[in-house]
Amino acid sequence: MTTTATPRKERHSLYAPEPFINRIPQWLSVLMLGLLGLSAWQLVVSLELVARILLPGPTETFEEIVVTAQGIVTGDHVAEALWITLQEVLWGFLAAAALGFFLGVLTGETLLGQRAVMPYLVAFNALPKVAFAPVFVAWLGFGVESKIAMALFIAFFPVIVDTAAGLATAEKDALVLFRSMGASRWQTLWKLKLPHALPFIFAGLKSAAVFAVVGAVVGEYLGGGGGLGELIRLSAQYLNLARVFALIFYLGLIGLALFTLVGWIERRIVFWHRPEPTEIKGA
Repeated sequence: MTTTATPRKERHSLYAPEPFINRIPQWLSVLMLGLLGLSAWQLVVSLELVARILLPGPTETFEEIVVTAQGIVTGDHVAEALWITLQEVLWGFLAAAALGFFLGVLTGETLLGQRAVMPYLVAFNALPKVAFAPVFVAWLGFGVESKIAMALFIAFFPVIVDTAAGLATAEKDALVLFRSMGASRWQTLWKLKLPHALPFIFAGLKSAAVFAVVGAVVGEYLGGGGGLGELIRLSAQYLNLARVFALIFYLGLIGLALFTLVGWIERRIVFWHRPEPTEIKGA
């Protein structure tokens, strides 16, 4: 009886301990990376590699973040601008989710959608979307409606693509089984394709959550009407860059909160799916 010896390299790869960097807790790695970035920022400011009027230090920025937070709590103009931006982001995201899902199903499930609708969607996605902000302002005015339209315009395309891609992941054997059981097209979509597509749909919604913030701020920056984007533009005109960074920080919190909310809903609905961390390999 002969046995085949396991090659030394393969045995080493099977029993090699996990690299130390992979065993660091996520919260600690995030903290370490943040501290490293702050240290590099402070070093650039201390060495005066960039003029302080153009790049305030972390201390000045943190102080401005605290002042802005106090203004939000007391309900001054920053709180009013934050409320305007929140409305634009939420309504823009919800509209992008609904429209993107509908067009994604239309594109993924019908030949008309694949042949006629998808080319137009790709063409619209290739357009410079920032240039449409004045157009939406001209059409809808300086209120929140034009900013919601801008958020929708930027955010809905990832939902379309991921929804259509998710519907195409249903296994062929399962499709054959559904047909053999006499399932209608609607039953196949509802009971087979959509459950398979949910991880893809939520991936598109996470992208839309971030893009909705971008769209709303771009609309405010170019179209006025209030909001944090307009405050950023006014602060930049007076070279108050510490205030600009503080406002950007709160915009980041809005995007992070919406992204986290979508992820929380995903974990409750798509409880059977746990995405594995992907390994980036060199060529």
